Amino acid sequence: MKGRLPKKITRRTFLSTSGKLGLGAVGILAGSTALFYYGAMKKKERVTPERPGSLVKLGGRNQLSTIKSFEKISYEATIRDAWVAKSVQGFLYVTNDAQDELLLMSPSCTHLGCSVEPVPEAGRSATDGLFFRCPCHGAEFDGWGNSVGSVALQGLDTFKPVIVDDEVYFDILAPIKGRPSSGASLK
Repeated sequence: MKGRLPKKITRRTFLSTSGKLGLGAVGILAGSTALFYYGAMKKKERVTPERPGSLVKLGGRNQLSTIKSFEKISYEATIRDAWVAKSVQGFLYVTNDAQDELLLMSPSCTHLGCSVEPVPEAGRSATDGLFFRCPCHGAEFDGWGNSVGSVALQGLDTFKPVIVDDEVYFDILAPIKGRPSSGASLK
């Protein structure tokens, strides 16, 4: 053992070997990063985009476009919000306006939340513009959801229709607040 000394390494050999090791490490890191990124992009291509958890399907566009008067359209949905999934059931009043645009109206009275009901023809002719009445406290609304009586200070909420692949959806968590009635005193 006494006569065996470690082999001397020159500066050139040391720098050459260190450079090769460094480039090899960088290559391995870059390669694994590229493979990870490629795999993530391939997975992203396969995933079909989901609709937001608050969109509720009402029906086909062709079916709903034939409505001339108001129709009560029922819906069932599961609303997903973070970790919570909640099943909801309800209905909207749906009609088409003069420009064939869908009008989706909430049936909830803005006074105390009871479900408004269409007024029979005889009652409509007695009061100008009357179309819906709340059975709980008598709030009255016209065919566009505007308050025409003195009980409710705000019109019925509406929803913007979302049309995807000829299916009509609405965002249950994004109602458009009804307009204040002309006789309302807002403070």
